Amino acid sequence: MTTFAAISTFNRAGLDLYGRRMVESFCQAWPRDVSMRLYSEGWDADDLLAHCRPLPASLSRLADETCEIVHLASASPWLDAFKARNRNRPFRDFRWDAVRFSHKVAAVCHAARTVDADVLIWLDGDIFTHAPVTIADLEGLAPDGDEWISWLDRASMYPECGFYMLNLRHEKHLEYISAFDRMYSSDALYGLNEYHDSHVLQVVVEIERAAAKSLSGEGRTASHPLVNGPLGQWFDHLKGNRKREGRSPARDLKVPRQEGYWQ
Repeated sequence: MTTFAAISTFNRAGLDLYGRRMVESFCQAWPRDVSMRLYSEGWDADDLLAHCRPLPASLSRLADETCEIVHLASASPWLDAFKARNRNRPFRDFRWDAVRFSHKVAAVCHAARTVDADVLIWLDGDIFTHAPVTIADLEGLAPDGDEWISWLDRASMYPECGFYMLNLRHEKHLEYISAFDRMYSSDALYGLNEYHDSHVLQVVVEIERAAAKSLSGEGRTASHPLVNGPLGQWFDHLKGNRKREGRSPARDLKVPRQEGYWQ
């Protein structure tokens, strides 16, 4: 059986706004065989569990070995230095705000070297799991054969990287993740057209000629591919203002969905 591990990161404000809900939905809907590592940006286990006392049975994994909390600043060898060098760089909007998205990359690069699993799953902190997920489901989504990554590619723009899966057993995995890492440790990303993590990862995949599997389905032509493709069967991605609304609105759906969550 393929082994899976999921990771995410968020700061204290994100924990309260969406992160705790993401973790709770993970605990309730994902197989217990899938571990969760949370990279903390300024919060601890007591903060995570603050609204979950007494701990219900459905969330018991928050208190056992299947859920791990790692302090991101301590784990990453380059994050603090990268932020110190670049925090005062001007930027127009999120596409050039490298510091904002560097936390996510630091978590992925650390986990990609230290997690013991076949497949690593990145989940943005604002992913909500609305239906049960099985190991068979995950195996169907995971990279196959020579593929290194499964992701939400889009036809006319950079991929949507709120959810992706890395094949940790790929023979060139360490080469690929090191190339991603160097974009930040050397500030090389500032030579690209855009500086956010989705564009940087896309460039790395292209330069390294890493084989990729599309998870977008019919959503590949949409700006919100997760809810319009196969992943919408289990997940919602509350990116942008959707965080405060608590879900993606019906207007985001460009293809019909039959799942109860979307009705």
